[in-house]
Amino acid sequence: MNHKITTCISSNNNLEYLKLAVKSVRTNAYYNDMPIIVYAENCTDGTDEWLLNQMQIDSNLKGYIEHNDISIGIGGGMDYCVKKSNTEFVNIIHSDMWIAPNQDKELLKLF
Repeated sequence: MNHKITTCISSNNNLEYLKLAVKSVRTNAYYNDMPIIVYAENCTDGTDEWLLNQMQIDSNLKGYIEHNDISIGIGGGMDYCVKKSNTEFVNIIHSDMWIAPNQDKELLKLF
C-alpha cells in the first residue's frame, strides 16, 4: 500500500511504554499498517533486542538503534526519524503515548 503518513517515535530506555505506543498504532490507527520509524538511543533495557525482533515480524516497522557517546536526545531522535520517512506526512509521538482510534485519519483531515 502507498502510505501517506508515518508514525515517528524516539525512545530511550522506555521499552514497556514503547511496546504500548507501537501497539496503539497497530490497533487504533485507521491506516494501521502505516510505516512506523523508531529511533532507539543508548538503550540498556532490552529495547534493542525487542526492536530487532519486531522488525522481523512487522515489515512496516523500521528501527534505528544507536549507541552514542554524545546523545542527540529526544528532539534529535525525532529529527532522525522524520528524515528517514518517505511519506508526505509524519505523526510524531513519544514512546509513552497511546494514540486514540483513527487519530491518523483525523490528523490527515486537517491538511
